[in-house]
Amino acid sequence: MKLNKRRVTVGLISTGVVVAMTGVTTWALAADNTTKTPTGPVRLVVGYKDGADRTAAARTMSVAGARITTAAGAATSALSAINAARVTVPGERSASMIAALKSDPNVAYVEKEARVAAFDLTPNDPSFSKQNEMHVIKAPAAWDTTTGSAVTVAVIDTGVTPVGDLVGATVAGYNFVSNNTTTTDNEGHGTAVASLIGARGNNGKGMAGVCWTCKIMPVKVLDANGEGTDSDVAQGIIWAVQHGAKILNLSLGGPASTKVLSDAVAYANMNSALVVAAAGNAGNTTKQYPAAYADVLTVAATNRCPAFATDPDCTTGTTTRSSYSSYNKAGDTWVDVAAPGNVLAMDRQGNYNTGTQGTSFASPIVAGAAALVKTQNPTYTGWSLASSIYKGASAHKLTNGGVNYGLIDIPASFGVPTDTTKPTLSGITPANGSIKRGTFAVSPVNLKDDRSGIQKTTLWVNGEFRSYSRNAPFGISLNFSTSKGPTKVEMRVFDKAGNYQIVSNTITIDNTAPSSRITSAPKSGSKLSGTVSIGYTGSDQYGIARYELLLNGKVAQTHTSTTPFRFGTTAVPKSFTVQVRTYDKAGNSALSTKYSYTR
Repeated sequence: MKLNKRRVTVGLISTGVVVAMTGVTTWALAADNTTKTPTGPVRLVVGYKDGADRTAAARTMSVAGARITTAAGAATSALSAINAARVTVPGERSASMIAALKSDPNVAYVEKEARVAAFDLTPNDPSFSKQNEMHVIKAPAAWDTTTGSAVTVAVIDTGVTPVGDLVGATVAGYNFVSNNTTTTDNEGHGTAVASLIGARGNNGKGMAGVCWTCKIMPVKVLDANGEGTDSDVAQGIIWAVQHGAKILNLSLGGPASTKVLSDAVAYANMNSALVVAAAGNAGNTTKQYPAAYADVLTVAATNRCPAFATDPDCTTGTTTRSSYSSYNKAGDTWVDVAAPGNVLAMDRQGNYNTGTQGTSFASPIVAGAAALVKTQNPTYTGWSLASSIYKGASAHKLTNGGVNYGLIDIPASFGVPTDTTKPTLSGITPANGSIKRGTFAVSPVNLKDDRSGIQKTTLWVNGEFRSYSRNAPFGISLNFSTSKGPTKVEMRVFDKAGNYQIVSNTITIDNTAPSSRITSAPKSGSKLSGTVSIGYTGSDQYGIARYELLLNGKVAQTHTSTTPFRFGTTAVPKSFTVQVRTYDKAGNSALSTKYSYTR
């Protein structure tokens, strides 16, 4: 469709925010360049190992006066999805608590909860009244093809106030700052971000977002000061994915990486969601997180388009990276594409403001573009959407570099084919017909993918899902102690584009010890001389692997049949004991009665 240009009302000017995460320091707005140190109790994030005894870890924490503060409901289900919990400990005991937890065999990691805050850039052009940025990314040409659909985009931010062009655009969200369902924006940043993604266009008022009919899922992780914690951001990511968001915008970040945040991003990736993140406003090459994590579509900002009268196609200067935008140094690849960083956006009072500036506002433009691509290709995974955006941007390299591809081009991102080839593997271990017991790994053999790369493997036992792996080499260890007899183990291997391969074997699980019995031997307590013969037998439903003769508890001989053990008394101590240990083919063992002798 062809759209007529329309005037917009210019109200108060909103400011850009990108959250900073680092250690336990509270980072103020970037314009302040001040820091704050939290006082009072210290909050920790504790990650548990798979299959860990959390009760034992809880006792360790209780002794030090700690309490688990991960709230009930949404917060609990969110962090538990990545085997983590939030803990509060008295400040004077935090060091000893961290040391105790790090030595606990049930604990994978302990981190002091990082504070987060916003990068702000003061808007510098309050009179600009047209959305030049939409021409930069060729949105009008894209709208001739589609203005979007009911794709859900999560705005993980300060909340969203559904006023003006966002009336009717939001779905239910969650507030991790107050742990409730009230997601109203009390800072303003999240509403501005949401307006760029999904403001209703062609309605005779306000502005047009990139994806007019997208649904906005507000997930509040930042407070009225634009501050929050990395674990709240992690919970927000997980909650959004669990509730159906396939595109997540994070106009936040900072220079410190934490395990809880990286695991949450990996959780989104593993569930085929696309995470779009702002590169940050540091104006240098320092990596920011979550932007620098693998499989995040990271966005830098470019300069604004000049007036339509002098450049109606909006090409002059728009492929120049903004001076405030973070970017790649030589050899780095964490910043992917760029989008306009000086935009018109709606504030939480429903005013439309020009000059809103920062990578915080370049990021949602890309999230909206991804939503348009998702409308065209509903089955595309996060990897497929990112690949489409990369392809569209590759023709518009930045004049000053610093990103992997270039300035986004929405129409050029339509119709980009995804990876349709299944991953390959030659099989899985244990091999078909194997006899196993207890805990063991099911692993792919010769696993390869020709393009998008392996995303995850999942393990199914007798048709039921049991576990998964998202890390190479993608083997999955599982406790089979409650299983018995013939068992079908099935591994499903997925690539990042959603293609998958299924391989299964039937193995036998035997967790029952064999019998072990001495059938002939001198009477226990006898005094022996010469050569001693020990007869024995054993039995097991699935077969015996070997027998061992134990003299004084140490293995002296090994047989795979019931040929009697023989030994000379000159080779043993003056007093000694004899036992036979029997192993079945699964590795279970049993000991016979012990006989005692002298010589």
